[in-house]
Amino acid sequence: MTMTTGDLIKRYREHAGMSQRALEEKIDLSQSSIVRIEKGDRQVKSYELSAIAAALGCPESSLMESHPRRDRVQYAARTNGDNTPDMTQVKEHLFFLLEMDTYLTRALKTLPPA
Repeated sequence: MTMTTGDLIKRYREHAGMSQRALEEKIDLSQSSIVRIEKGDRQVKSYELSAIAAALGCPESSLMESHPRRDRVQYAARTNGDNTPDMTQVKEHLFFLLEMDTYLTRALKTLPPA
């Protein structure tokens, strides 16, 4: 089953033991907006996704419905066989790298042309 971004946000929020109201207070986004995002009635903006991820203590990519590099990495990890000692650690490191890629891509877009 493919989870939407809203489903993933709700899942991580509940896992963190946080109510929609508590998330609202942490990120300055109305509870009604959070409800609409979680239900899929409204798209989450990139800066909102960043704030939500920071408040929930997870990488942005883990809240994204689809991330091309993450999807390829997960496929590669599944086909790697038993040579990987700790897949959780590998997965966390790869998610960190994806976050860095996202951050650097955004940072480069803000630089003035040379």
